[in-house]
Amino acid sequence: MQTSASGQGDAFVAKINATGSGFVYSTYLTGSSGAYASALAADSNGNAYVIGATESHDFPTVHALQPYHGGRDAFLSKINPAGSAFVYSTFLGGSGEEDPGAIALDSASNVYVVGSTTSTDFPTVSPIQATNAGGWTCL
Repeated sequence: MQTSASGQGDAFVAKINATGSGFVYSTYLTGSSGAYASALAADSNGNAYVIGATESHDFPTVHALQPYHGGRDAFLSKINPAGSAFVYSTFLGGSGEEDPGAIALDSASNVYVVGSTTSTDFPTVSPIQATNAGGWTCL
């Protein structure tokens, strides 16, 4: 997938075989301004789900739910079991800063992400709380 680093600090994902004797795959997840990973989850099919944050407008996206908004956006990337391609990779955020914290999957492989944001325009759908209280707000 990505074989070179940006030099700005980069996220990576590595899948190691069951015996611990070798890599199944190892790849960078980055753009021109770097990226960091916060958490990873895997489903029963071997897909890896990675969340993190980046200030890279050119972070790789596939079937993106959202575009880059500027500043530090969260990202969510689903990588196929072989590590050869993204199933999807998207930004999550608004006009402020996002700081993702954790990820979980349910039995249907729906993804749950938690984090914090300063964005007053973070996308909400059927919200319990529809507005940012000011400053950093938990997602």
